[in-house]
Amino acid sequence: MPKRKPPRCDVALLVDEETGEYVRGGRFIPESDDVEEKVLRVLRRRYRRVEVVPFSPRVVATIERIRALKPRIVVNLTEWVEGDRKLDAAITGLLEIMKVKYTGTGPVGLRLSRDKALSKSIVYGLGVHVPRYFVANGAADVRRADVSFPLIVKPQFGDGSDEINKHSLVRNLRALRARVKNLRERLGEPAVCEQFIPGRDLYVGLLGGKPRVLPPVEMVVRSRRRSAPQFATYRLKNDPRYRAKWGVYYRRARLGAAQRRRLREASRRIFHALQLRDYARLDFRLGKDGRLYFIEANPNPDLDPHALNRSGCFAGISYPRLIETIVESARRRR
Repeated sequence: MPKRKPPRCDVALLVDEETGEYVRGGRFIPESDDVEEKVLRVLRRRYRRVEVVPFSPRVVATIERIRALKPRIVVNLTEWVEGDRKLDAAITGLLEIMKVKYTGTGPVGLRLSRDKALSKSIVYGLGVHVPRYFVANGAADVRRADVSFPLIVKPQFGDGSDEINKHSLVRNLRALRARVKNLRERLGEPAVCEQFIPGRDLYVGLLGGKPRVLPPVEMVVRSRRRSAPQFATYRLKNDPRYRAKWGVYYRRARLGAAQRRRLREASRRIFHALQLRDYARLDFRLGKDGRLYFIEANPNPDLDPHALNRSGCFAGISYPRLIETIVESARRRR
């Protein structure tokens, strides 16, 4: 009697190879309690056949595995290739070449969002305020700068809050030169130097294809000490003890009706202009001058429940419903 073929794969969960291990038979198992394992549990409750595919730098193996599975959709949780976050767009480019549907932002949107200078230029063209900024490759660019202090200095192609710390805020030319030199020597890339906007940090989650703009969230620093954080650093986002020390928490943003409407309209336009897809988070500052300033876009943000609960950008949506909405949004895309 001929051997029955397994049913066609409904979902292939594409993950970074570093997030798990191969077991007997070549099967890949994500680390317990990591985001990959949590998403896998949700998918297997909802879809009939779900397979995990690790993205290998030996690209041929990944291509052959996906082609063998013929998945109806690829859920893309990859973030890098061998630790290089700038190659996330290359992974989605490969999926485009293979002509498979996949979740999240594609190669163009990933590159537009990662370039903090280019994304600001595009958003400014929409009529949305952005902080004044310049790109510095070295000391010569710093001398030509005409943006007033204080400044926030960050890698032009950094991911989220990578390299954002207390030293990122500079108040004079000497500190600016030192910070630009430090980033250039360590990372080998230019720095975006943007005017620091005193005000409130706002975060907006977007979900689905249209997209649905979720209620904005505000980061609050309860401490009034002079040394308290003035902006969201990498440590603040990732160290719960540090947040507790300064009384940092997130709440539904308290905005007037006109401000909410302005934020909602700007977020939707930015989502489309930067070619984001399925789910994203946008970071803004509401300045003391009452203006709304775009800071940066975060395509394919972390789907770990801890990260989602911390910022609250996708609050009010159950975790299974969130994952299903992302998958179905991608499946409906032409």
